[in-house]
Amino acid sequence: MNPQNAHWFILALVNIPVYLALGRLIFGSWEDFLETLRRWADKEWIADIQKEWRENRWETGKLPAFVAICTLIVVCEHLMFAKTAIRSATQALGV
Repeated sequence: MNPQNAHWFILALVNIPVYLALGRLIFGSWEDFLETLRRWADKEWIADIQKEWRENRWETGKLPAFVAICTLIVVCEHLMFAKTAIRSATQALGV
């Protein structure tokens, strides 16, 4: 694994507590998370999502918001730390 890929992997692993806290804040409980995941994984999800979007936008948009925020956290951390961390790691490894 090259240093660039290792950096992304480490950032994703280190942020697991942040993902759990953010999920607790957005979904409230595991039951709500699983219900939202079930709704998005249903075989007729597009029709269900379109109907529910008209009725309750926040409930429908929880999962995409959660995924987008988690991705944004990792990308922002990468942009903040990548240059110095990767350069230091490659110098330490002699690559």
